[in-house]
Amino acid sequence: MKKEQENNREPKKTKPVHEGHRARMRERYLKTGLNGFQAHEMLEMLLFYAIPRKDTNALAHSLLDRFGSLERVFAAEPHLLKAIPGMNGNAVVLFRMLRDLYHHQIIDSQLHTPLGSGQLAGAFFSRLYQYEQREIIRAAFLDDQLRLLNCVVVDEGHPTASELYIRQLTDEAVQSSGNLLILAHNHPQGRLAASAKDISATRLLAAGLRRSGISMVDHIILAGGEFISLREKGVFIGV
Repeated sequence: MKKEQENNREPKKTKPVHEGHRARMRERYLKTGLNGFQAHEMLEMLLFYAIPRKDTNALAHSLLDRFGSLERVFAAEPHLLKAIPGMNGNAVVLFRMLRDLYHHQIIDSQLHTPLGSGQLAGAFFSRLYQYEQREIIRAAFLDDQLRLLNCVVVDEGHPTASELYIRQLTDEAVQSSGNLLILAHNHPQGRLAASAKDISATRLLAAGLRRSGISMVDHIILAGGEFISLREKGVFIGV
């Protein structure tokens, strides 16, 4: 009878080994911050919050093996992240949101700061484009004192002077309450130089915006961690 009762008892529930590991890593982080954490450990811990009940150590290593660094992991496009075995939708959204929050913090910290010179504007955009691997067009909208009011991603690819493009920038200017703007785009795989296409599109776009009551103050081009100001290159002369 006693033996039968013992056989009918439910087995004791034990916590998965990785739960204790997660608790230890959280405690370590709260005590020391990221001091002493290796890159794969930072990723592993971050993934805790997107993949709740699985070991994320191997996935962290896979991400670093595929992209090469934390910087490149966070800059990776969603479709590339999804291709890594073990990455779920929550993890992809988490990484994308971290990148967008980084950009938002940069813009928020620079609101009402003057961007009236090529150097000031270039330094501002350099931070926004630091981890960008796609060709992205951004527009910073300024008040009459050339102070930053807002900065938005306008499009991907190369700037154009189409009516649709001009209308979009005009609408964004109205939303931002600023009739001055600085355009910026990057050459992720190219060299730091203004092509004939860059110059032509800039002049046509500036002229089209002026007809809508919007003045383009400058166009910043970025590549390889450096930038150039097309206004300082004289591109706007005669517009």
